[in-house]
Amino acid sequence: MARPREHDEATRERLLQAAEAVTAAEGWDALTVRRVAQEAGTSTRAVYTLFDSKAGLEQALHTAFFERLRDLLKASPRSEDPRADLIELALAYRRWAVERPQRYELAMHRFIGPFARPRSQEGLAVARGALDELRGVVRRCQEAGVIDAGHELEAVVRQMQVTAHGLAEFENLAVLGEDPDRFWRDTVSALLAGLSNGKPPHLKSQTP
Repeated sequence: MARPREHDEATRERLLQAAEAVTAAEGWDALTVRRVAQEAGTSTRAVYTLFDSKAGLEQALHTAFFERLRDLLKASPRSEDPRADLIELALAYRRWAVERPQRYELAMHRFIGPFARPRSQEGLAVARGALDELRGVVRRCQEAGVIDAGHELEAVVRQMQVTAHGLAEFENLAVLGEDPDRFWRDTVSALLAGLSNGKPPHLKSQTP
């Protein structure tokens, strides 16, 4: 009879949750193997068994962050209207960003950019998978004429990323007003309106 695993998936999840909570509340300098094990109610051995090292724990945290985003984007509705689908995709990103603001800040400021922490190949594949969901709907918009063919695909993808990130940052600062959902819809719609004719979008001035 096989010996049961001493450290199982439930322990792994508790450790990831503890790592997220510690870093969100106190910053990355507070993240130690001993502290995470203590917060999760287990031993340092469990951390090393499941993640190999502190770096492995950080990489697993990155993967978990972006698995949530990828899954939300995959679950976003697809219809015969790619424009509507792209707006819904932006709102799926919104859900990821605002459901746990501290996690979002960690994901953006620890794992993205020139000073990002090392990420595992698994984590990078998950993040690319999330981006591919966006890329696919943008491509459908181009094929349907919702976005002018003169706009390069990757440039539009980046514009969508920047727009969504800016909206998320402002919403998490509670400065998007009383109806942030409408603010998101109007902003993404304005971006698409500008992209539909090959000209840069024109957004009405709005004071948060």
